[in-house]
Amino acid sequence: MKKIIILHTCRTLVLWVCFFVCQAVAAQSVVYNAEDYFVQPQMWDNTRALQQLVDKVASQGGGVIQLGTGEFVFRGPVKWRSKVSLQGVSVQGTVLRMVGDTNWSLFIGESVAQGDFKAIESVRFQHFTVDGYGMKPSSYSTNCKAFNIRPITDAVFDDLLLRGTPATSLGVDFLNRVFINNVRVKDGGRKWRPGQGGGSGIGIGLRGYEDENFIITNCVCDGCGNNGIFLEDQSRFGNGVNGRTPMTEGKGQIISNNIVKNGRNHGISIQGARNVTVANNISYNNAGAGFYGNYFMSDVLIGNNQFLDNHYGIYICPASNVKGFSGVGEFRDITIQGNVLKRNQEPLLIEIPDSSYVIK
Repeated sequence: MKKIIILHTCRTLVLWVCFFVCQAVAAQSVVYNAEDYFVQPQMWDNTRALQQLVDKVASQGGGVIQLGTGEFVFRGPVKWRSKVSLQGVSVQGTVLRMVGDTNWSLFIGESVAQGDFKAIESVRFQHFTVDGYGMKPSSYSTNCKAFNIRPITDAVFDDLLLRGTPATSLGVDFLNRVFINNVRVKDGGRKWRPGQGGGSGIGIGLRGYEDENFIITNCVCDGCGNNGIFLEDQSRFGNGVNGRTPMTEGKGQIISNNIVKNGRNHGISIQGARNVTVANNISYNNAGAGFYGNYFMSDVLIGNNQFLDNHYGIYICPASNVKGFSGVGEFRDITIQGNVLKRNQEPLLIEIPDSSYVIK
């Protein structure tokens, strides 16, 4: 049975990878050499030049912006556009360095009105590093990320190194048909402190679409703040898509084949989600839980993972245990199956009704 589950998951991943990559590549064939448009390593600030190039490529129907070798300094955010992709030479060769003493995110979406966001569609980000160690704001804000885009559809984040961002490194909300592959995060949420929000490696906000399909796979999150990888329901914050109320109940996510380690709080975390598979991951040496769940969870599979050397192996608690929230929330049809729990201070702590979960 376990072999069948693993094979099915792998087959599903392969099909989704092929679909996402083909969709993104087909939409973009024109390549723009960034240095021809004054996006250059020796520039004091490349923000304006890259923004002008992004706008130009979007006005021409889309394309790929190619960055060369070197360090590219940015002192402000770049507003991204649909059908515009960005790729470097490699994570070692192309480094985008954020520099500043205020809170801002490097890549942002397009806000068109209060509470209203225009979806970014058909984009790829590949083969470069974003370095946030040069960001030195006086106070913490969740808006100090490498990526801060919402909503986003038909997108690929692949072969990226994100390091030292004060807040969540890859923080994107309301995803549909999005593939996050081979993203390495080091010290994401560097300025996060206990009791604050955000501050993680890869953080995804949910409930933007009825089918909120995305895959997070082959990623490594090391030394992150609040969580390594986490999914978070946005309805409790009133963050709808295009001001839509009530928000939808998105479903259909896979978190598979990732490594999350050395976190200052939790490893993998689900804080309000439905129809999620968390499988074949390794989460170890985290100060909190290897896997943490709260707020609500339903139709969730936690299977064939290794949770090692954490404070808790698996910890699931209701919303009433979380500061600032009340109520039990809905917990149902949670399957915990085939996990390895070793050398955790407390292997398993589940504080939700017995009828809501099964351990196999």
